[in-house]
Amino acid sequence: MVRIVPITGVEIRLAAGNWPLPAEMRAAVPGRWQAMLAQNPHLWDGRILGVTKPVIGDDGIVRAEAREEAYSAFLVWREAGFPEIGIRNMFGSGLIVSSDGALIYGIMGGTTANAGRVYPPAGTLEPRDINAEGMVDIQGSIAIELMEETGLHIDEARRGGMVAVLDEPRISIAQALHFPATAEELLSRIRANLDRQEERELADVVAVRSAADARAAGDPPPYAAALADAIGSGSLRL
Repeated sequence: MVRIVPITGVEIRLAAGNWPLPAEMRAAVPGRWQAMLAQNPHLWDGRILGVTKPVIGDDGIVRAEAREEAYSAFLVWREAGFPEIGIRNMFGSGLIVSSDGALIYGIMGGTTANAGRVYPPAGTLEPRDINAEGMVDIQGSIAIELMEETGLHIDEARRGGMVAVLDEPRISIAQALHFPATAEELLSRIRANLDRQEERELADVVAVRSAADARAAGDPPPYAAALADAIGSGSLRL
């Protein structure tokens, strides 16, 4: 069951060590990765971050530890159905809110590991998201992914509230970004930016006001569907 929890901030510190994958699963990674590459040679294997099961304090701050792992290992863990290993797939999501109340979701392109999925601009946390103090910069990650995927700059928007969307093993840290433009204006601008990209992640973008809108465009994960319904219905105001 997806839970949406209002939060005030995130405090996640990098810890030493890789993810505690079972030995059998870790041994299977090289072979499975080669098989995945054979099906999709555009896949990328770098270092990413996962977090320990977070605690949300009475102050509204999400606290956890982050650990590095190879993206290929993450994909093998995902392929196995996310067996419990004490790690959560946390990522920042930029909730683009238009002046007429729509959310703008991306439709992932066919060369990505999430082809056909529909969700807000987001990206797996990476070592680049660790600041000089050894803390994960969620806001910085959201800003980077927003610009890379849509061409929109985070400073163009008024920042609204934040929520943690608990869709285990996924956890989306979602920041509302209110842009002074209509949904159609944003869609037109983003599509023009996508047409200029040589290696685009998104096949297209869509305005959604409900989970049904997102499903009509593709395959939204549960957290993205829950956000669309909560914000579209007015039960969640950010």
